Amino acid sequence: MRPRNMGNRNQHSRAPLSNLPFPISAHRLWICLLLITLSFHTTTGRAAKSPYETIEQAASYIVKHQNVDGGWPLVPGGDSDVEITAIAMQALMLKGWGSGSSVIRRGVAHLIKNQKSNGSWNDNTAHTIFAIIALKRAETNTDEQFNGLQWLREVQKGSGSWGRGVRESGNPLYTGAVLSGLGQLGFNQKFSPVLKAADWLAGQINYDGGWSMQAGLGSRSDVLVTSWVLQGLSIVYDIDEQLAWLKKMQNDDGGFGKWKGAPSDPEITAYAVLALVIGEDPLNADKVALRYLREVQQEDGSFVSATPIELKQPTANLQTTCFVLWAIYGRQLKEKG
Repeated sequence: MRPRNMGNRNQHSRAPLSNLPFPISAHRLWICLLLITLSFHTTTGRAAKSPYETIEQAASYIVKHQNVDGGWPLVPGGDSDVEITAIAMQALMLKGWGSGSSVIRRGVAHLIKNQKSNGSWNDNTAHTIFAIIALKRAETNTDEQFNGLQWLREVQKGSGSWGRGVRESGNPLYTGAVLSGLGQLGFNQKFSPVLKAADWLAGQINYDGGWSMQAGLGSRSDVLVTSWVLQGLSIVYDIDEQLAWLKKMQNDDGGFGKWKGAPSDPEITAYAVLALVIGEDPLNADKVALRYLREVQQEDGSFVSATPIELKQPTANLQTTCFVLWAIYGRQLKEKG
């Protein structure tokens, strides 16, 4: 791993019809092709939607499930949640919803109403950085953003890491999420909290080339944590070598699970796509992983996952659906950073 300012950025053959053991008419050929198509759809469950269909249906699902208080729940019909509200607003704004739309303004009001007096949201570092970014994208008053950033500076550990909250130990997941968010806000290594956090993360790499939830214990690296870490580290370091570990975790269906061989999951795949986009790998991100996401989208536009820690089994939910939209617009998200 090299500091960014020191490194460089950087068909199957077919048998001819004449070899078939029986003559084939145009009618029979059409029937054969139809049977092959039906067999394919029976095996895969559904064909991939077009990118346009995936985007439109996901956005419609998100808008449909905004609560009357302006926030969004984890699952339809649930209570509004600050984190889900922040990532839903960002997903819709990436899609093109203007900051003046009633949907976004209601989301802004919900976030402002639920900011704590200490400047945080839920005393949670990830919730706080997501809320700050959403408010910035929505072009709101900077007081809430400033207070949130001030709280994040106050709760950063001396090591440079962040934990979930004030009392929790620093860990790579929350440090990666906050650092990635600071990059989206325009901060770079000249901002000391960014440099300290990146250096701490660089020191937590596991022997296999990835990262795990708890630093320093030599536990098994996983895709979810590594994807967030790479997004954050890219502000300061070249991450080309570390992306190699991530790409090795990709499953044959194009998606990613928590580890190699674990069933592909839409939300974990979305996180991996965001890291691949940062690392400028269009083949794995655009041609493979995004096709997997289009294939597993539900008819109502949602995505099913058990990644949100509140869920005990795979469920259609807003968090996963929003992060999939983030992934689809990953290149645009990178440019906004």
